[in-house]
Amino acid sequence: MPDTNPHPLVVLLSEHHDQLYRYIFSLVGQAHDARDVLQETSFALYERFDSFDESRPFLPWAYKFAYIHVLSWRRRKSKEMPTISADVVELLAKERDEKQAELNERLSALEDCLTRLPEEDRRLIGNRYLQGTSPDAMAETLNTSRRTLYRDLKRIRHQLMNCIHHKVGMDGAT
Repeated sequence: MPDTNPHPLVVLLSEHHDQLYRYIFSLVGQAHDARDVLQETSFALYERFDSFDESRPFLPWAYKFAYIHVLSWRRRKSKEMPTISADVVELLAKERDEKQAELNERLSALEDCLTRLPEEDRRLIGNRYLQGTSPDAMAETLNTSRRTLYRDLKRIRHQLMNCIHHKVGMDGAT
């Protein structure tokens, strides 16, 4: 009988996919590029999984591979367009590592705050930021002006920001 248990890496990547994607996205800035780098990173993790020490956390190990692949992506892209220096990318990666706990807390708060929004507002946020629907397409679908759409999105973002600040105990919510 064939083994039906998934490979341990598949389990770990499934569990940590979003965090790894966000880490890469924070360093490359474009969703399609982040997906490409994530795919390359996942393949590299698979190739080197036998060197993973299962007694240690997976994400820091995976972040190292992601960082290497971000640098590789930058080298390839530098021929097509100007990119930020390697020093800046390294600084961003270090700062992201230092802020990981805070980012996780804010993400958890965001998820809770999103559930508190009216369904229509959640749908707007989902269409724009999760699905990446263009403002023009959204305005056309909703039969509204871009100005109205931007006003609604700004209002919702402001509500979410206030909710997050309240949940994580931050002062100075605007």
